[in-house]
Amino acid sequence: MDTNENLKCYMVVVKITGRCNINCTYCYMYNLGDNSYLKLPKKMSEKTVVEMMNRVREHCIENGINRYVFSLHGGEPLLAGQDFFRMIVAKANEILMPEVTPSFSVQTNGMMINEEWCKTLAELDFDIGISLDGTKEAHDMYRLDFKGNGTYDDVIKGLKIAQESEHLIRKPGVLCVLNIDSDPVEIYNQFKMLGITSIDILLPDYTYDNPPPAKHYENSDHPYADWLIKMFDVWFKENDGRLRVRIFEFITGLILGNDISFDHLGSEKNELLVIETDGEIEAVDVLKACGDGFTKAGANVATHSFNNAMQTDLAKMYHYSHIKVAKKCLACPVKEVCGGGYIPHRYSSKNGFNNPSVYCNDLLKLITHIQNTVINELPEEFIKEMEVEKITYHEALQMIEDEMLQMEEPDYAIELESFKK
Repeated sequence: MDTNENLKCYMVVVKITGRCNINCTYCYMYNLGDNSYLKLPKKMSEKTVVEMMNRVREHCIENGINRYVFSLHGGEPLLAGQDFFRMIVAKANEILMPEVTPSFSVQTNGMMINEEWCKTLAELDFDIGISLDGTKEAHDMYRLDFKGNGTYDDVIKGLKIAQESEHLIRKPGVLCVLNIDSDPVEIYNQFKMLGITSIDILLPDYTYDNPPPAKHYENSDHPYADWLIKMFDVWFKENDGRLRVRIFEFITGLILGNDISFDHLGSEKNELLVIETDGEIEAVDVLKACGDGFTKAGANVATHSFNNAMQTDLAKMYHYSHIKVAKKCLACPVKEVCGGGYIPHRYSSKNGFNNPSVYCNDLLKLITHIQNTVINELPEEFIKEMEVEKITYHEALQMIEDEMLQMEEPDYAIELESFKK
């Protein structure tokens, strides 16, 4: 593995606003200990947009990239206003085309969506993601306004406007943070009832310094897997394609040997950067959950090329996070599917990133369950050709234990640990 290669980036998450109109208690931007947002502009300037587009063009020309993805985030990105959205698309088209074709998406809490926004986003050809944590009860546990009130009703209002808009051809997908205290089947049925066709379920952003509450593990070694498995079994049995669940589709695809780029799972490189409102170039923003100022590496679109920015220690660690994994991960029979999990979930101030995910048992249980379920549905000839086999969760645990006895720490362990405090 050549870790001195010219790293490529095919997508940027653009933080066009540095503030939000709600106050989610689990938010890694504002409520997990990173206060760096207080030093950033509340909104990205046109000058920074132009500098960013020039850096994107430079990177794409140097690396033969002809399509580039911009995902607009915040804070709440719609706070930037419709004129900003028109401006950023216009600058992308002006600076990048015809050599590079830009595409745009936006991740919003949905509360500001109205018909005028739908018309603008449709004209600009945006894909839309709306954050919704399932039922009213589950959503309103954590996704609150600044007065402590739940936001479900306002989000549903925006979602329905987008779904029913005559302007939007592609209806919004939904991002859902897993709420362990909710009923997964009820959540699944709620999404179907709402007419949602695509959901992306994320594990909460815990680290070893701020782990999942011990109470969740009182009755199971893998409560988050138990939650997901209940939903998966319903989803897999229906198999009607009406509701796409990304985590289940990706795990199934990885088990079947597909090359899938997903920074939470798999064995591919992570080819993404984040641009802050002041133009700072960073690794994935969820790493803010690892500590105050953790993502700050000193690179900026005004002074650094993407090639330079991707050579910072944290950017390289994120880029290779599914390749440079802990010893326990190397011993795991499902490592090609799991990839060590999402890198923020592997952090501790004691060992840096030299840890398996805080959700290690959950991921192992979930993946072995899905693998065995999928194998049951495959023809015998295909199973032999793919060289996949059933393995129980407890068998996998034993295999890891046995394999680790024969292994030494990987030679890159010092790199993983270099981020400890």
